[in-house]
Amino acid sequence: MKHRFFILYFVSYSSFVIAQFGAQRIITTEADGSRIICAADVDGDGNIDMLSANNFGNNLTWYKNLDGLGNFGPQNIIAPLDTIHVSTADIDGDGDMDVLAVSHLNDLVVWYENLDGLGNFSSQKVISNITDGAYVVIAADIDGDGDMDVISGSDNSGIAWYENTDGNGNFGLARIINSAAPIARSITAADIDGDEDLDIVGSNSGPYVKLSWYENLDGMGNFSPPEVVDTSNFAMYPIYTIDIDGDNDMDILVIAAVSGADKVAWYENDGIGNFGSQIVISDEPIDVWSIYSADLDQDGDNDILATGGGAFDGEIVWFENLDGTGSFGSKNVISIEHQFPRSVIAADIDNDGDMDVIASSQNDDKIAWYENLTILGVGENESSSIKIYPNPTDGLLYIDANTESIIGITVFDVLGKKVLQLQGNKQQVDISTIESGMYFLRIATDRGEFVQKIIKE
Repeated sequence: MKHRFFILYFVSYSSFVIAQFGAQRIITTEADGSRIICAADVDGDGNIDMLSANNFGNNLTWYKNLDGLGNFGPQNIIAPLDTIHVSTADIDGDGDMDVLAVSHLNDLVVWYENLDGLGNFSSQKVISNITDGAYVVIAADIDGDGDMDVISGSDNSGIAWYENTDGNGNFGLARIINSAAPIARSITAADIDGDEDLDIVGSNSGPYVKLSWYENLDGMGNFSPPEVVDTSNFAMYPIYTIDIDGDNDMDILVIAAVSGADKVAWYENDGIGNFGSQIVISDEPIDVWSIYSADLDQDGDNDILATGGGAFDGEIVWFENLDGTGSFGSKNVISIEHQFPRSVIAADIDNDGDMDVIASSQNDDKIAWYENLTILGVGENESSSIKIYPNPTDGLLYIDANTESIIGITVFDVLGKKVLQLQGNKQQVDISTIESGMYFLRIATDRGEFVQKIIKE
């Protein structure tokens, strides 16, 4: 394989940063009852596009980021489907993003093939048509064979996974993880116990409130009975797995709601799946509907996004992780311009290396984004002699720090999720095990922090 060698130069800044967000920038006001949004490069041009599951409009749509600066094109309909959840993954292993969705009313778990890598999609491909009350669907390599399997949660069929039997998107029958998990409306896949395979975390809503995780016992998709994290009288939905306290294991972030007294909270993992008691980030009564986690202020730890509000008002807010160990500041309001906001995420919409915020709201059919205008407190700017090569690469990145001493290296994906972290004075980074795509490499040295885009081939 021929490598294209580029030498990358950085600018040094001090580590003090403040996250601020710009005015609302409309992507669309035609997402009829937008329920869930997700971000992905749908058409393979290196820019982050947007997808939406539209509950009232009975359609699944995507919006092209026309110029990589956050100017979006018109609505593209993927399918006329009554859907409340959408996610993306390379289901058939051809290097582009396909789309997963569920139909709650029709008990469907389905996927749509990205036929040409440009965002032209196939007709519906059914994974299951008997998932009673299908509510959520995600993709992950459950059995460790290198392709994307599918996991679903539902109101009446529990939590199940479906094996991608050939890597091309042909799926086996449902393999039940927990049939006794009614109203399973939020699931996530993560390595909870540090054994390098993917476990499942799920929550039940309604009168059956329970937050549990399921150990992938053999790395092949045979799961343990539920390991209960919390059974308190809170509707813990949705959930999110992320390293909150910087100790390199997956903690659990939740919305805990009962009788209008909403909380954004998290549970600390000891690294092998034993969780502490609930730690409250905020108990302000904002009627929380959605949460997300990403490094918003570029200080190397994960902050929290949340949405809240009623039928005709709403707010998009964030909470700063003050010390990187899970101590959070008070609510910071990004926007109050949404009617019943149901989803919030973060991604680098304008290709400037920081995490912007995108939110959708059900009652005004709106998807909008807010530019991250992070201000770096700079005493003096100076050119750095750090060099990184080759870029792109399919394996090793070499770092020439010259006279600077490297303290640590972190790799983030375009959605702000930490995928690799190294401590100490490293001169090379092995990214051979992460998926192909664009990432951000952050290097902390004795002179400051440096961020650069890298491409994994």
